[in-house]
Amino acid sequence: MLSKANTLTDKHLTDDLMDYNQEIIAYYEDCQIDYEIVWHLKSHMSMHYGYYYPETKRLREALINLNIELAKFGTIQKGAVLLDAGCGVGGSSIFLAKQCNAFTTGITLSAKQVLVCKENAVKNGVADQCTFEVQNYLNTSFPDNTFDIVWAVESSCYAPEKLDFLKEAYRILKPGGRIVVADFFNNDTIPNIEQDPLMMKWVNTWAIQSYAGVNAFFEKMSLAGFESCQKKDVTIPVYPTIRRLYHASLVGLPVTYLGMLLGLRNKRQTLNTWSTYYQYKAYKKDLWKYMFYVGTKPK
Repeated sequence: MLSKANTLTDKHLTDDLMDYNQEIIAYYEDCQIDYEIVWHLKSHMSMHYGYYYPETKRLREALINLNIELAKFGTIQKGAVLLDAGCGVGGSSIFLAKQCNAFTTGITLSAKQVLVCKENAVKNGVADQCTFEVQNYLNTSFPDNTFDIVWAVESSCYAPEKLDFLKEAYRILKPGGRIVVADFFNNDTIPNIEQDPLMMKWVNTWAIQSYAGVNAFFEKMSLAGFESCQKKDVTIPVYPTIRRLYHASLVGLPVTYLGMLLGLRNKRQTLNTWSTYYQYKAYKKDLWKYMFYVGTKPK
């Protein structure tokens, strides 16, 4: 069994991680307004990309579809006890509570997000099934063997070392439990992909240090102890989101610079607007993939 002790106990590394955590918190709290304006955050509570079926016409539908498809891929059972690792404003937790009768615990670094999560759970009638806490998914307070599922949608990318995230997920999963991930990954068939200028610009706009490689992450799942690992490239059904964000950048960049001149926008929000441009240009160069992963902790 994995010990809870890890490299994060080193004081220097912990101090660095705390500084980095503050960057992540500042990004999400400053840029929440952007998600509210262009991403239906108040109504759909999703801070992730959308999944488009051939008949899907609206982003609102696509946001729900991604939760549906990831729940299918991860084989989420009725009544599952689930950790939503990096829960945003609670959208996935609430969806899984309503659709799968799951009992969810959402964790985030942001106290502000926890308050919004709790309000959203009450509004959606699932406050008795959803709890939310300020915690770091790299070093949680949960006992060993607590959860049936660890669910991470566009959050594992924030781990400086992805293996640390995977090891902690393994520790807190019950035997037979599964980790379920949806995220952005470098196309690591390209040499030195981490140093590509477009990818470096993109990660900086979102307070991310680096994306994992498609194949490297899969290998690290096995290193953490997971078995029966599967991965699925879902970049194509996600592509309309990539394109939509690019089109938003064409309008958003002039607007955000005007907002800065008027004192209504800050540098972090402007970088967030640039992210919509960089992610599209990087996609056009085949530098990244949008992937689903699932792995099982042995019984």
